[in-house]
Formats: sequence, structure tokens, C-alpha cells
Amino acid sequence: MVNTSIIAIAVFELAIVINKEYSNDNGHNVVHMLRRTLPRFIGTVCVALSLEGLIMVIKYSQLDLAGNLYYPVAIIISAAFLLIALGVFLKFSPTK
Repeated sequence: MVNTSIIAIAVFELAIVINKEYSNDNGHNVVHMLRRTLPRFIGTVCVALSLEGLIMVIKYSQLDLAGNLYYPVAIIISAAFLLIALGVFLKFSPTK
């Protein structure tokens, strides 16, 4: 239930990004458009990845599969790396 709703929110955010990209006929400043829309989408994806990793940690700990904890840890680390990459992009991209 949680996974499906998070995926639905991520798809909705992606649809908003695509709609704004194709409905904006005045200017095609791609970097400015990405600075506005990308943080929301990446934030939604990071929340989804973090929740999925935490759910897997709980599931594996309940099933005594401690040897498989590498997978959820990798998912959580990838979410952190994605947030760091977003921060670097926002820091070094021009504001206008």
C-alpha cells in the first residue's frame, strides 16, 4: 500500500514536470526549468527509496535474514547519494 502510493506520487510529479516542459512556449531555458521542478521530483524519489529501504530492513530483520541487509543498505545509500547529487547540481547550476 505504501509502495504503491509513493510510486503514484512520483509518477504525478513526473507528469507535472513533463506538462510544464511542454506547456512553456515563451522560453526554453532548460536549466531554469530544471532548478524549479527537479528538486520536487528527486525529493519524492528519495523518500520512496528511503521508505523502501527501511521497509526491507524491517522485513529482513523479522525473517532473520540478516545476511541480506546489504540490499536495503545499498538502497538507502543510493537515496543519500541522489540527494547529494541534487545539492551539487543546485549549487553549481546558474540561477538565471
